[in-house]
Formats: sequence, C-alpha cells, structure tokens
Amino acid sequence: MTPVDRIKDYLQRLCIEMGVEEKTLFNPKTASWYFVMGSSTIEVFLTTQKNLHNEPQTFIRGMAALCAIPGDRRKQFELYKTVLAINATYLGYKISAEEDRGLVCIISERNISGMDYYEMVTLIMDLGEWADKLDKFLKEQFGE
Repeated sequence: MTPVDRIKDYLQRLCIEMGVEEKTLFNPKTASWYFVMGSSTIEVFLTTQKNLHNEPQTFIRGMAALCAIPGDRRKQFELYKTVLAINATYLGYKISAEEDRGLVCIISERNISGMDYYEMVTLIMDLGEWADKLDKFLKEQFGE
C-alpha cells in the first residue's frame, strides 16, 4: 500500500468513526474532505510537490477560513499584524491570506511519510479546535 493510499484509508476510517459516510464529506471535484468542527469547516487534501532535491513529497494539508479580508487598508494592516503575532504564538499552524478568495485561513500540514492514524486525526482535530477559537476572535476584532 502506498503512503497516499494509507492516508486515504485513514480518512475513510475517521469518517466511519465519526458515524458519517465518506461520500458525504469527500468532494471528488476538489479531491478534498470537509469536516465541520464548531463554527469552522476544515478542508483536508493531499498535495505533492518536489523538494530541493527535485524528489516528490506528499503532504496532508488541512485548512479553514477564519475571516474575510477587510476592504479597508487600515483594517487589513491591523488584521495582518494580528495574525503575524498569532503565527508566532501557536506552534504547528500558520495563518495565510487567500487573496483570490478574500479570506484569511489557518493551515496545518505534514509530510505523510511515516504518519500514523493518530497523528492524522490529531492534525485535523487540533486544527478544527484552533480554527473554531480563532475565527471567533478575528471576527470579533475585524468583523465578518
């Protein structure tokens, strides 16, 4: 079994343990699973890129929208300043601006090499908890 197949099996197992059919969480058009956790939806997908030695590496990536990017430049600056401080505080996560979608997102990712089921579940569940906390905080500070 390839590492990619193993992670897909893990995701199917997680769906079963959550009591939902995988087909209700998986979108074949985006090749992503969508888990709702609190006020957040976690998008989980596998992506392959080449490392510095030009060798392919596959990562599992989870991401969730936290808030809309404000149109006002001053509010944007304050938002970006705030999320940079958050990036330095919460280890294992990064916050990114998805300019084309107009969103600030939280992301967690890991190379799938050697990943076990519990590591994958922890990546998704912890991301969901932080997304739920941080989306509320940022929406209070900067609006929808």
